[in-house]
Amino acid sequence: MTKAPPSPEKLQAMTTRFYEAALDDDLIGKMFSRAATDHAVHLASWLSVVFGGPRDYLRERGDLSFVMYKHMNLKITEEQRARWARLMMDAAAETFTDEAFLRQYARFVHSITHNVREISNLPTDEVRRMIGLAPSEDMRPAAENQP
Repeated sequence: MTKAPPSPEKLQAMTTRFYEAALDDDLIGKMFSRAATDHAVHLASWLSVVFGGPRDYLRERGDLSFVMYKHMNLKITEEQRARWARLMMDAAAETFTDEAFLRQYARFVHSITHNVREISNLPTDEVRRMIGLAPSEDMRPAAENQP
């Protein structure tokens, strides 16, 4: 792991750059045109948790179960996974100069994109069981579930 976690501002710059490229991409652009306009903010916040920074995502959105829920039934192809990974790595290289972080980030992107693609192709009822969600139940961000 790098000595200090990447700053939330740098992660936000990276995810913003990624979304600029992704929205213009002929293979994955449509997937992201339907995403919430603040998706880059959520992704940066989640990456902050992953790399040892502020844990706001967990309080506001929830744990990995919410991430799994959001990718359920998207049917991501291997080609789409690879394109997402490449665009994320390009955005990271444009944003960060720390080679140790970029190597660590590359390993993370490789791992997480394969996991997300697999989850996106599992039967919906299987993913729901994995995250403890009833068949007719929706999952909302953690902050919406608090009084």
